[in-house]
Amino acid sequence: MHHTIAFYNVENLYESDIYKNKLISKLPFQGSRSWDISRYRNKLLKIAKTISSIGVKETQKLPTFFGLCEIENKKVIDELLEKFPFKANYGYVHKDSLDERGIDTAFFYNKEFLTIQESEFLRIPIFNDDGTRDYTRDITYTKGKLEGNMVHFFVLHLPSKRENNINVSKRIYILRELRKKLNEIFDKDAFANIIIMGDFNEDPTTTYLYQQLWNKKTVQELKERELYNPFENLYKNNVYSTFHEGKGMLFDQIIFSKSFFEEKNKLRYSSSNVFNAPYLQNTEREKLGTPWRTYSGSRYLGGYSDHFPVYAIIESIK
Repeated sequence: MHHTIAFYNVENLYESDIYKNKLISKLPFQGSRSWDISRYRNKLLKIAKTISSIGVKETQKLPTFFGLCEIENKKVIDELLEKFPFKANYGYVHKDSLDERGIDTAFFYNKEFLTIQESEFLRIPIFNDDGTRDYTRDITYTKGKLEGNMVHFFVLHLPSKRENNINVSKRIYILRELRKKLNEIFDKDAFANIIIMGDFNEDPTTTYLYQQLWNKKTVQELKERELYNPFENLYKNNVYSTFHEGKGMLFDQIIFSKSFFEEKNKLRYSSSNVFNAPYLQNTEREKLGTPWRTYSGSRYLGGYSDHFPVYAIIESIK
């Protein structure tokens, strides 16, 4: 049986600007942006429609797992799941983070296939150059059994690029701390099934991704405890998940441990891609083929997100 694993940066999926559940000074859709209930519901429908389509061509069913980032809270998650066009018994793992923008990560799973054993929220403290505390998204960790096989899932959203790439040291530090968690898992099982998905705010060829996560460029090079990022080949073939000032980038990635490429393993990596269906793409001539986003600055566009989702297919061998 084949299973889809997807990840989607959904571009600021908020509801607090409408319902006033908390201070809105940190939220992006206010003032001239006129974020209202109609636009919020429209975005929920669009995101649900998209997720429901990822990997269906390959597996003939909804994604078994998916991670999201830039979601605000549990209320948004529950209302999103209500909009799914097909019935599926999804559970999710989520906790409000301390992120300064009020956005979180979350992991979703089809209860028919995955039994949760453990979950954790890795809250890694980071600091600015002046020593003040900075606040970013937690890494959502979930451990569960997929058809009897233990799998470890991580969903992350690393600090953004910003001006002059000032957050690079913070991203490196978070990945270094994540690697410590991976080592704890590998200490108990050298061939553990580990999947890391998220918005890395870096392309897959970035040197420190190799260094901090112990990534290898080819499957053939993999040794115990090492990881492989199939999105590097997509990036080298000009496949992108987001764009900035006309430049394509593949910040959204799904990374696998060595076990998924072992013949003896009952879970095998099959394929990966960016889900960039035509309805997700901008049709303006100068932005043709880029993601049709919800906002461009303060201008409401009514699209889906400023990122395309990414996905991978794994096969479960009986």
